[in-house]
Amino acid sequence: MASNKQLSIFYQIIIEQWGKAHSLRTICELTCRNFCESFNAQYCQIIVDYKSTWKVLLEMDSQGISYQSPPCEIPDKNHFPLEHIIEFTKFNQPHVTRQNNVQRLWLPLERRARIIGCLVVDIPLSEPQLDCQAFSTLTSLLASEIDTGFLTQSIQDEHWGRRSAERELKISQHEQKNLLEQLQALHDISFKLWRTHSMNEMLYTAVEEGKKHLQIDRMAIFISNKNNRMRGTYGTDLHGKTVNEHYFESAIPNQWFLAHTRSNKEYLAIENNTPLYHNLKQVGFGWNCYIALWDEDTPVGWIACDNLLTGTPLHDYHPHLLKQFGFILSQNIVRRRAEESLRNLNKELEQRVTERTAELELVNQKLESLSKLDPLTNIANRRVFDEKIIEEWRRAERHQLPLSLLVMDVDNFKSYNDNYGHAAGDQCLKAIATTLEKLERRAGALFARYGGEEFVLLLPGQDTHAAQYSAKQALNEIQQLQLTRTKCANTDCNSTIVTISIGVSTVIPTAHRSHHELFKQADIALYKAKSQGRNRYFVI
Repeated sequence: MASNKQLSIFYQIIIEQWGKAHSLRTICELTCRNFCESFNAQYCQIIVDYKSTWKVLLEMDSQGISYQSPPCEIPDKNHFPLEHIIEFTKFNQPHVTRQNNVQRLWLPLERRARIIGCLVVDIPLSEPQLDCQAFSTLTSLLASEIDTGFLTQSIQDEHWGRRSAERELKISQHEQKNLLEQLQALHDISFKLWRTHSMNEMLYTAVEEGKKHLQIDRMAIFISNKNNRMRGTYGTDLHGKTVNEHYFESAIPNQWFLAHTRSNKEYLAIENNTPLYHNLKQVGFGWNCYIALWDEDTPVGWIACDNLLTGTPLHDYHPHLLKQFGFILSQNIVRRRAEESLRNLNKELEQRVTERTAELELVNQKLESLSKLDPLTNIANRRVFDEKIIEEWRRAERHQLPLSLLVMDVDNFKSYNDNYGHAAGDQCLKAIATTLEKLERRAGALFARYGGEEFVLLLPGQDTHAAQYSAKQALNEIQQLQLTRTKCANTDCNSTIVTISIGVSTVIPTAHRSHHELFKQADIALYKAKSQGRNRYFVI
């Protein structure tokens, strides 16, 4: 059996929608459509006793909904025979029959103890079984609406001529009032669209405010592009709620309203008393309107709207209002596109500037790095040493710490170049630099090429003993390299391998002394080491 919750939701929707309906036709269509949505009904038919004859008021099947006013004769090949209708209505009680995989609800419509019609609904047997008594409230209300609708129509027919002038006057006054109100509403909508922060928010606001203030049941906005395709933005479902339809995209259809508005460069195309559709399926009848959106002579999209939910008729002032609404929305779309295009261009320029700045920073970093490296040996150059010794001198002076310097020179390097060539001399210097660079790893220590075949090792915070230890290590490392060479012609070059001489100096900096003095002392010590036979160190 269908759950109480399912029936409760069904009645809740029916009552809410009926409260907004303006005509018997809308009420009948809403009733059948909700049977379809809530219970998956396959077929609905409302039969009424009209002028003492059973006639069809409404029929709903897989092809859509057909409402007849006045009711039409029951065809010979009706979905179910007339005798069945007469048979089931005479019992004055709801019935359920089951055949051909459907459960058929026979719901008599009783008004003032008289059967005035019958609502017949086919629901698949696969659906939960329904208690036809649960729809007694619905049939009573529907019978009342049908009876009232026919009575109202009869009264209107009788008094139409006599009251037409008065009625037209009231309508005119009412429409003038509505026109003034809706002109103000157009101004308010325009202001709200202008205040939105994005194209997406603007399109959503247009649908929401358009439905709310322009007496539109359903509205959808479509945007077109240069490739003859369209995409959805925001639209309205069968319950009047605004929904996101950005997922929808297709080729622009060859429809009459598009050809009409584009060929004539007009804003508006309206069709009255026409089938209305949802998801390509007919769901009712009413008017629909298509409002073209233009950027000067270029179409940018359109607005589709109708009166499916309440059946509210179009008033005389509506075409003018809808044209103005389309014009306002067109201008906002054009403005938003221009703003977004400019914003994207600015972002692109900012991105390019950022990328170029990063590239320049990277190049500058590489240049800065290269400017501090000796191009031959790939170790720190004299520039780095000159900056570092000043920095370490000040630090040592501030904290009264020792500062040691080793000045190293390759022994008899000129004769090495003369014998082996400058290319071999370069390789020799590279090997020596690579070896001595790994000698000292303590914080602040700096090994650099000072110039030619001369290298320096700065040792912040290291005293004379530590400096001597480093000098001994340097001599030993170079000897272990075993870089062979021929003896020199002069008597002071007897070694068969490349050797170095080292001058060592250590001071504790003071305000009246200079780092130049430290280097000068180390250079004198180097001279002493060379004068004493080379391949050694000397300490001052």
